[in-house]
Amino acid sequence: MALVPLNVAIIVNSGSTNTIGYRIYVSPPGEVNYVDGKGSHQGKLSQKLTKKFFRDVKIAEPLSNLPVQQSCVKSVSFGTITTIKLADQQSQDISCPGNPKAQILDNDVIAIAKALNVVNVPKSQGQPLPPQNF
Repeated sequence: MALVPLNVAIIVNSGSTNTIGYRIYVSPPGEVNYVDGKGSHQGKLSQKLTKKFFRDVKIAEPLSNLPVQQSCVKSVSFGTITTIKLADQQSQDISCPGNPKAQILDNDVIAIAKALNVVNVPKSQGQPLPPQNF
């Protein structure tokens, strides 16, 4: 079992009834490992996006205290949950942000996924994610 270094942020998207989720492991230098319905990949984020993401995570700490919007309605078939984990902290669903800090993190995650071309792959077109071993 490989341990994730404490300074690596993990973005986890649950997937939905119809789609496969993803996990993105972001290191402070911007090196990224990620797994989605199409397999495991590596990438590199821009220094600007990486610094912004880690700064926004620091500002939002403790992540577990980030509120979720109470009236967040999601499709049963396509609704997903997105969380951020760093060291011993984990957010609730930032895709239903309950305050400006959570909204900023949600925007960061969207930008990171876009930069890496990570999407929720339809279950009929991909493979399930391997287990999370940490």
